[in-house]
Amino acid sequence: MSRFGKTVLLCLALFAAWHLCSTLWPPGGHSAEEKAVVSDAAGNASGLSLAREAGVRAAAGTGRNFVVSPLSIHAALAMVAAGARGETRRDLLGLLGSASLDELHRAPAIKLVARLNGLKQTSFACGVWVDRRRALRPEFTATGASRYASTAESVDFVSGAELARRRVNSFVADATKQRIQHILPPGSVDSSTTVVLANALYFKGAWPEPFALFTTPFHTPGGATVRVPSMTSGRSQYIALYPGFRALKLPYRNDGDRATSFYMLILLPDSGTLSLTDLYDKVVSSPEFISKHTPEEEV
Repeated sequence: MSRFGKTVLLCLALFAAWHLCSTLWPPGGHSAEEKAVVSDAAGNASGLSLAREAGVRAAAGTGRNFVVSPLSIHAALAMVAAGARGETRRDLLGLLGSASLDELHRAPAIKLVARLNGLKQTSFACGVWVDRRRALRPEFTATGASRYASTAESVDFVSGAELARRRVNSFVADATKQRIQHILPPGSVDSSTTVVLANALYFKGAWPEPFALFTTPFHTPGGATVRVPSMTSGRSQYIALYPGFRALKLPYRNDGDRATSFYMLILLPDSGTLSLTDLYDKVVSSPEFISKHTPEEEV
């Protein structure tokens, strides 16, 4: 088996890429400084640092596969920041890479949230459910609806916790086209619950050309060998080699919106040269890392 098959693939949770320039930079000249500000904001607001922490901890634990959405992390914490005050808000803004709430609302990640809701193959929604003993501020509800496509509701966690749990699950199921049915398992909320903040991200893509499917041995980092379903193609692919790792870009089929394109990006560390933790550190080292290390030519 090739060296590719003998090494664990690191599939970052940036499941899709978006042509920011076409929507964030309208026609007309923009200085390098302005573009650098937008790029820096996109990197800081992506949640990649939190994704890196989750990835490192997962690699040190059971070693099982996991999925995390940096965009969801960012949106959920941005919602919390919108409803916070004082030191709590300042800490959240610092974590999200914004100097103020207004700057946070103008961040590229928030523009991406709005863009995803306008596409056929994606949906993105946040929801906040607060116990009716706590009043929701009208400005918080308005901000959530306008910026994050969110719903904000008062529910009765004291005497109707199970009903509230079902309401959250129903919201998530609707937002993900019934793909996620039970985001809150039975018993996850009770009379002590004050607030539930949920995020739902849905994406359904198809490859431009189907892959051939087969089952083959796969060698895990611990030395074990398992047989797993795999896919192969004899077509040229977007592949690039970099110091210590290589990258593969797998575009998804475009369903009609020429201003937007999605692709899966897979980063593979070279065996014995770079660890998963090292590769995570490289990804979060600069806001432009992903764009600079996404293959552009088929080979």
